[in-house]
Amino acid sequence: MKRQPTNKRFFRTILFIFFFLISACGAVHQNDKEESTQGDEDAIRVAAVGDSITAEYSSDTGYPAKLNDLLGDDYLVENFGASNYAAQSSSDFPYETTDAYQESLEFKPNIVLIMLGTNDTKSTNWQSSEAFKKEYTNLLENYLNLKSVSRVILASPPTVFLETVFEGSIDPEIIHPIRNTIKDIASEHDLEFVDMTKQTMDHPECFFDGLHPNAEGTEEIARIFYQQMNQ
Repeated sequence: MKRQPTNKRFFRTILFIFFFLISACGAVHQNDKEESTQGDEDAIRVAAVGDSITAEYSSDTGYPAKLNDLLGDDYLVENFGASNYAAQSSSDFPYETTDAYQESLEFKPNIVLIMLGTNDTKSTNWQSSEAFKKEYTNLLENYLNLKSVSRVILASPPTVFLETVFEGSIDPEIIHPIRNTIKDIASEHDLEFVDMTKQTMDHPECFFDGLHPNAEGTEEIARIFYQQMNQ
């Protein structure tokens, strides 16, 4: 019976050490999290706005992550791609109705990269260059009005290499009118323009299905944006 107090003291000592270690580990994790958050706050925030060509749909695709690697720790590039969505508010799937759109505004970006227009080429969405210009501009102005934004770069859609076009599908022939319209919008708003259509037109090997970039394609898109951002 005399050993019981000793056993209790031993048990309490073990519990004390156990909870101390848990608390220490938790403190280290919290400090790491705070340091990471602080680092993100100090970084230049880049919002990559787009459709499925921007969205990360496999482990080796999604140009924003690769662009972030090129830019380094001074930048934080977030992917706000939404598959199947279009720039026009009158389209079947308007980008401004997505969670990605709302999150891109709440992100309070310093730089915005916009690469939309591919899904606007569908016969169900395409009306005219004038209609596209009006609705694309309305979307653009929502970013221009953000106090945090100091730079907006507009990119035309990459070239589309689809061999079969049917009712309601993406139409490669409309890519060029969209490219020209986005270029005009950039000029009128004194914004930078990346001619992604021209820079990808000789690289069908970069798009595994004629539309979506493979690993090589996302690396190329990241490189093109990186070059523009460093001009």
